[in-house]
Amino acid sequence: MDDYFNLYTVKVILKIINSLQVFVILKTVLMLLLSLNSHADQMRVAVASNFVPTFQQLAVKFKQQSGHDLIISSGSTGQLYAQIKQDAPFDVYMAADMHRPEVLINDGLATGLTIYARGQLTLLANRTDCQSVFTHADIQFMAIANPDLAPYGLAAKQYLLNNQLWTQVSEQIVMGENVSQAMHMIVSKNATAGLVAQSLLVNHPITSDQCQKIIPSDEYEPINQAMVFLNRSKKMAVYNKFKTFLKSKQAIKLLKLNGYLVDEAL
Repeated sequence: MDDYFNLYTVKVILKIINSLQVFVILKTVLMLLLSLNSHADQMRVAVASNFVPTFQQLAVKFKQQSGHDLIISSGSTGQLYAQIKQDAPFDVYMAADMHRPEVLINDGLATGLTIYARGQLTLLANRTDCQSVFTHADIQFMAIANPDLAPYGLAAKQYLLNNQLWTQVSEQIVMGENVSQAMHMIVSKNATAGLVAQSLLVNHPITSDQCQKIIPSDEYEPINQAMVFLNRSKKMAVYNKFKTFLKSKQAIKLLKLNGYLVDEAL
């Protein structure tokens, strides 16, 4: 009887110990989760439209590593710049050029400029031969982004001017407020052809009646895409982490896969 009692007592004690161990483990996991959540933050990022698909992929990876959420607002570089000047509640501005971020810095509204990517200009046409796009008389509409608002639109205009094509196609040109709108005009076949960001074609499979051609980079000014931290924000720590993340091998690989050129020394 005593042996049975002792065995029963030992079993009870072991169960209690196991329960305590499970409790300790659960408590530790819970504390870790609470710790992560307490350090997690949100950062509002104004993103040029050409970069939106890539940014969305980067935001997922960044949250996995840091726990921080990146909240996106998109538009043309010029539109977002105007919103920032009107005190829009952004923390970071990711433009498709360097000029507007530099102006914000000079105006005392931003700091921490970094070039995160270099864009490529591409011809997309609803025809099978891109070589003859500009020699055909049946080009009804040529889509580009507004050169005054969008750096890819400015690059498109520079390319056309440098090749003595601007006057030839000026009457056929239709403009989107940003390069994504120009892309939509072509894809929907409301435009015969257009000059858009190579990054937007990565996720657009070319159909049998379409062609694309990357424009040589020496035929327009470099599309250096820069970002800055807006001084009214209190999210500098998150911004610095995001800058570091963009220099990581994982981020650089993703940028390249999405059609951007990356100078890893920048």
